[in-house]
Amino acid sequence: MVELWNMISSTSTAIKSLVITWNLLLFIAKGLSFVLFVILRYGLRYRYRMIITNLTRAFPGRSTLEYQELLNGYYRHISDLCVEPFLFFCASDAHREQLARFTNLGLLSTLHQAHRPVVLLASHYGNWEYLAKLPQLTDYPVYTAYSPIKNHWLNRLLIYLRSRLGMSLIPKQNFYRQALMVLRDPHNLPLLLLIADQRPGPGSTKHHLPFLHQDTAVQIGAERMAMLSNATVLSIEARQTDRFQYQFTFRLLSEQAAKTVPLAITRQYYQALERVITHAPVFWLWSHNRWKGMAAEPA
Repeated sequence: MVELWNMISSTSTAIKSLVITWNLLLFIAKGLSFVLFVILRYGLRYRYRMIITNLTRAFPGRSTLEYQELLNGYYRHISDLCVEPFLFFCASDAHREQLARFTNLGLLSTLHQAHRPVVLLASHYGNWEYLAKLPQLTDYPVYTAYSPIKNHWLNRLLIYLRSRLGMSLIPKQNFYRQALMVLRDPHNLPLLLLIADQRPGPGSTKHHLPFLHQDTAVQIGAERMAMLSNATVLSIEARQTDRFQYQFTFRLLSEQAAKTVPLAITRQYYQALERVITHAPVFWLWSHNRWKGMAAEPA
């Protein structure tokens, strides 16, 4: 692991030592994104049926032209999404600040001073990888889940990239138990970051809410952990302000989760996410089979 980290650090230093301006990096990123767009949209037609099916079910009654505009916009977004980690990794602290801006960090400071553990609910909207910057911006130790992959070298690389700014990673296989221990630890005051809009796993208890004009199975593990630890629950909303750049805003869902009724937090989260998606649809993860098993599937 040490050798890998040294290799990556040396590579990063070598890149930064070259006379590569930020504008040149942006130019390279835009070029790579365009190539990816052509490949994904016209070459591979990456998950075309899945994307168009999800869009037509989520936004019924739109014209063929509107669906094609959404489809093309989504392919542009996922092409950018593939190159944005490259920008984020190579960026200086000042340029990283441009890529990911957080508007109301004072809310985290207030909660930390009040000694409140926090469960932060994010989503597959915008670029969630930019949230790796959070540990540099708050006094909270920040924890999140990760899914190990089979390729040992690539797994170590991804762990390094996601933790290099201070994020603590909990393996997904034992996540619920370990995360709950972290939240309940009286000597710790954590912020637990969760991507909460995923489809429930096989064998899990199914709870359903209306979301984007569809009956939607939802995970309630985040809400359950927050209630058991009486944490404060926040959501975080992303808005693209320029190409490759996002502004993040925290929203209070529950100050003391133990005092809320079941499903109230999850319902608030999905209602807020639906408003964000409806305002600017192309930035959500439409190529994911979010409603698997809920209706007839695309061929």
